[in-house]
Amino acid sequence: MLLKEIKTYFDTLYPEDLKASYDNVGLMVGSLNKDIKKVLLSLDLTREVMDEAISLKVDLIITHHPLLFYPMKMIDLDTDPGSIVRDLIKYDIANFSMHTNFDTVKMNEYLGNLIEIKNQMLLSEDENCGVYGDVNETSLNDYILKVKKAFNIDEARYYGKENITIKTVGIVGGSGSSMFKDAKNKKVDLYITGDVSYSRGLEAKRMGLNVLDVGHFVEHLYTNVIIKDLANLDKSIIVGTSKVSPIPYINY
Repeated sequence: MLLKEIKTYFDTLYPEDLKASYDNVGLMVGSLNKDIKKVLLSLDLTREVMDEAISLKVDLIITHHPLLFYPMKMIDLDTDPGSIVRDLIKYDIANFSMHTNFDTVKMNEYLGNLIEIKNQMLLSEDENCGVYGDVNETSLNDYILKVKKAFNIDEARYYGKENITIKTVGIVGGSGSSMFKDAKNKKVDLYITGDVSYSRGLEAKRMGLNVLDVGHFVEHLYTNVIIKDLANLDKSIIVGTSKVSPIPYINY
């Protein structure tokens, strides 16, 4: 199947015009006329993922976060992302990204389903992002354990009141501090997102908003959705998920 056929298919599911104004989605490197037989899925296209793709001899790498987020004024082949662009061309591997267009349509709904948010509604009308809804009434501690299990994470950082009961939950995958006010206005008992800085955590507590920071990298679970999408399109395409950890740091 040609990449342009795959692109057309994904455009029907996650239209590129739904992306945020600052974003870059779609084809990053490669030819839309390339025949695709083997695909690797990853949250990011790092040097380690590039090496993995070369060893697996894939035709296409699909990522959530775009390799080329900012315009490149030069291509330095000795550093990334220049060396990654070089290897994509050298080994004839295409790179395609679905970022905020995927977030708008599916990411938060999918993450919300994993943590059993029912009757989901849009969290932020201004940013057209996030979901919130009802959960089975439970204690804060028990619900956080449920979230950690659902997202397969060992730890999460909590800002807020202790010993509370959770009935309504909002979630924005990735960095969602900009939507604190939306979550507060929706009167959620718990707001789940990632990349909450020290100062934004203090801000949340001052607002009376309870926030659980699960990290940005839980978005790598998007690969489960894309695997099903590609299977529905063409079961002959071999699809694998990167074995490289989506977490860019090491805990000591």
